[in-house]
Amino acid sequence: MDGPAGLPRVIDLDEAAQLLALSKEGVGALAAAGYLHLRDGRGFALGDVKALHARLSDDLSIDVLGGDPASVDPQALLDALDGRSDEMARRAFDIFQTVFPEATAWSATEVSRFVEQARRRFEAILAVTAHAEDVDLAADLVQVGAAAAWSGSSLPQLLVVLRISRDLVVQTAVEVAEERGRHWGLALSLVLTRVLPAIDRLTDSVAQGYWQAIIGRVEESTARYESVVEHATDGVYEADLDGRVQYANSALALILGRRLVDLEGARIADVIVPVSGDATVETLLSDDSSRRTELTVDRPDGVRREITVVTFPRYQGDEIVGFQGIVRDTSAATEIESQKNEFLELITKDLRQPLTTVLGLGVTLEGYAAELPVDRLERIGTSIRQQAERMARLADDLYQVSRIEAQALMVNLRPTDLRRTVQMALGTIEGTDGVVLHVDDGIVVQADQRRLEQVVANLVENALTHGAAPVVVRADQCGNDLIELTVDDDGPGVDADIRTTLFTRMRARGERDGTRGGGLGLSLVRGLVEAMGGRVWYTERVGGGASFHLTLATPKVFAERLEQE
Repeated sequence: MDGPAGLPRVIDLDEAAQLLALSKEGVGALAAAGYLHLRDGRGFALGDVKALHARLSDDLSIDVLGGDPASVDPQALLDALDGRSDEMARRAFDIFQTVFPEATAWSATEVSRFVEQARRRFEAILAVTAHAEDVDLAADLVQVGAAAAWSGSSLPQLLVVLRISRDLVVQTAVEVAEERGRHWGLALSLVLTRVLPAIDRLTDSVAQGYWQAIIGRVEESTARYESVVEHATDGVYEADLDGRVQYANSALALILGRRLVDLEGARIADVIVPVSGDATVETLLSDDSSRRTELTVDRPDGVRREITVVTFPRYQGDEIVGFQGIVRDTSAATEIESQKNEFLELITKDLRQPLTTVLGLGVTLEGYAAELPVDRLERIGTSIRQQAERMARLADDLYQVSRIEAQALMVNLRPTDLRRTVQMALGTIEGTDGVVLHVDDGIVVQADQRRLEQVVANLVENALTHGAAPVVVRADQCGNDLIELTVDDDGPGVDADIRTTLFTRMRARGERDGTRGGGLGLSLVRGLVEAMGGRVWYTERVGGGASFHLTLATPKVFAERLEQE
């Protein structure tokens, strides 16, 4: 009997189960699948129950769906569904492309792959349904979800595919029951009470695996980022809007000469301290998308460093909540650039003097050659030769220094007459009238004659240029059968603050004359002497002046060294 006028009669679960000759669980499964609808949460419309009853039976008699449950084989229905896996897979794609229209543009290969995956999914669902009590596939299904996440599959698409699969299995099960007729209603109810929970378990497991993989990927990415930041050679920090450091890596503490524990919570202005007159740290707290600031800072230990700071605003949504910065120590690069410029200045200056002399003498010859006496012409020719030899020696020095720095210098060590070698070196230098030679005949050292000649020429020329006459070249026998060669001058000597860099490639600036220092010549002297197995050093003369010393082995000592090696 119908209810009040205009409203259908509603029956409860027990009545619906009795009318359909199904268990209450079976009726619940049909309702969950959408084949019966609850009315206001109170029950089912009697008309809906009768309509479903008509679809599940060959006549309207409730007895038609009755029968002995023992005679019902749910596996037969599962087998029938398994036989329709291909059909359900194709129908699944038809439904999928209505939900995701972009699938209509798929290639034949992509469609075939989707259909094949859907067929396997239906077979898996039916397998789980058939062995729900004996097989636990949760772990495998979690792996399926994880694989989908790592392959970049969309979770919404994945869940839609699972829902389509669920509805198609239920719908096909109902269609098969309708086709088979009598006694298949009970089999349908039994199957549905297994299918729906099985698919729900599948969906839950896949979703669980998917999210676990996503979280794992985020954690892995975060760990990788943290590792890169922690081991970076550049300093990295984060600061709040007030300029207080919230995070700093070890490299920043090293660059700024501070302890890491002292950086966190400190103000940027207190840990990055520019020298007077340099840019202020307020530029580091800018809302520019990317700001690059070059600073010279003084560390607590008194060391001055050149740094470059690149800062970025840190956003939370559209709001700036802090700042991030990358600090790079550019002191070494700045020093290299400075040395390069100084080296070019050095070479230019050393070349300018002989070139100027040659140019002046050339002008003299060009304008007055016919009027000049022979002895004057000879002196001009000698000066031109000496200046040309000086330039050639400078070019040779450049080449030798490059070979030394590349550790590719070859020396030909053999017994060498020291006095003769010194005299040959003095012949390549202009203005040696003030040089006094105290080298006895018969002194022999183990050396490369041409290299030793370069060494003596550079030391004497350095004494004449930066010192004062007289310049004394002296050789003495020292302990262990070594020969010590000394070049003294009566000049102002070398300032104490540049002695440590005296034999470096760059010229150190002195306070008195602004020029005396290492330069290319003394750097080459050290490299050549050490290549020949000796050593070179500087001492200040008593009463003033500079004194350069070098030692070389005698052939006897050199032979003994070879035997020991």
